[in-house]
Amino acid sequence: MKSFYSNRAKLVFILPGFILFTLFVVYSIIPCFIMSLQNHNGAASLGWVGFDNYITTLTSPAFWEAHKNTYLLVALELIIGIPGSLLLALMLDRAGKVAKAIYRFAALFPIVLSVTVVGKFFVLGIFDTNVGLLNSVLNALGLENLTRSWLSNPDTVIPCIAIAYIWQFLGMNSLLFYTGIRAIPGEFYEAALIDGAGFLKASLHITLPLLQDVFKYVLIGATIGTLGMYAQVDIMTAGGPGRASRTVIYEMYYQAFKTSRFGYGCAIALIFLLECIFWAFIINKYVAREPIEY
Repeated sequence: MKSFYSNRAKLVFILPGFILFTLFVVYSIIPCFIMSLQNHNGAASLGWVGFDNYITTLTSPAFWEAHKNTYLLVALELIIGIPGSLLLALMLDRAGKVAKAIYRFAALFPIVLSVTVVGKFFVLGIFDTNVGLLNSVLNALGLENLTRSWLSNPDTVIPCIAIAYIWQFLGMNSLLFYTGIRAIPGEFYEAALIDGAGFLKASLHITLPLLQDVFKYVLIGATIGTLGMYAQVDIMTAGGPGRASRTVIYEMYYQAFKTSRFGYGCAIALIFLLECIFWAFIINKYVAREPIEY
């Protein structure tokens, strides 16, 4: 009987969120799928085409080029962004009270800025060919041969967008890791210190294993967030030069709103939705598989 009422109580708290999720997420997929089976211009259907939009999507070079760009951004976030935020969290844990207070403000500052502000800051302040900080520093160091139009070069445009994205969310991820570190009982570190373990060994054998739940959360957020990147691309490059910086979400937007091929855009969206669900499932299944209790 007690278990019955306990389950009912859980249902009461879960139900409102489940209803909202169903209405705004699950239900919205249905008209999107219906539209993907049509030749739709956004205002009216021009006829049913079956799965032609899906075939066109999967055979389109632009779609796979957008995939390449998207997964390159994901790779840069996972290789640079997450390890960087973890390293900052480890350093913050050993910092003094004043340093911690300053860092918390500095870490949260980029988050409260809009993506537009951050994007324009990097476009005009950092990567601008004539007055940008990066080229100005290179000129001052006598490295004029390394200066270039960073956002107009197909070889550098994706790393530049990744830098702006990583900068904006690095602090937030590091605070998430720091919160997880502070939740680890101090007795573990005291025992490790008695056994002669230094900072590196304690981090590798205590901190990292006990952070796996936080790591899973950050990893899912970083992966899905980067996969869904649109605003940074639109503000910084508008997908250029050519198609060199188009992500899958930007390609979906371009096909739907720029060329009025809404059926095609919906097909791209649903295919990519399945990809995001797949990666979320993989991370959830293989990262932090066993609950940690201490």
